[in-house]
Amino acid sequence: MITLLASIAVIHLLAVASPGPTLMVVMSQSVAGSRRSGFLVVVGVVAATLVWSSVTAAGLGGVVARFGWLYFGLKLVGAAYLAWLAWGLLKGVFQRKAVGLDTSRPVLSGAGALRAGFLTTIANPKVVAYYASLFGVMIPAGAGGAVFAGAVLTAALVSALWWSAVVLLFGLPAVRNVYARARRWMDAAMGALLLALAGRLLFGR
Repeated sequence: MITLLASIAVIHLLAVASPGPTLMVVMSQSVAGSRRSGFLVVVGVVAATLVWSSVTAAGLGGVVARFGWLYFGLKLVGAAYLAWLAWGLLKGVFQRKAVGLDTSRPVLSGAGALRAGFLTTIANPKVVAYYASLFGVMIPAGAGGAVFAGAVLTAALVSALWWSAVVLLFGLPAVRNVYARARRWMDAAMGALLLALAGRLLFGR
């Protein structure tokens, strides 16, 4: 079982480390707000990870994929939320052009950071397909509940460790100083990427 969970951990690490909406949200909040805000985003992400992985382990993930309207609804919510986050960044870009740079105010409140992390992950139905594939391939047929529980906890732990590392990296003073000097352009780039990811989520298969 230890070998199985270690394999799941490696595969999951490679998956969460790939660029996507969660990376953009965690990174932008960590560098623009504070490490506390970044870690609150991580708490939201891990909570959503526990929800989706548990749902998939319980065999309910196929229900989401089977009902097209539910799948599309989740995609719509996720894309709309990413677009809203992007608008917040892009609006700040134009406001700072007029009133000057302000690096003292976090992008999101504490509750907003939690919500951003949770909704970015929970409103992405592709996560269901990912866990269905991961568990379906890695966990042998007839495995007991303890194996699935271990897989769920492994996914949550790997997510927590990876995203915490991202927060620590982008919360470094040197990184924040670079951001402070080029905030307008970095926010514009992150906002554009979030919009692109929202479109990819909504219109992608």
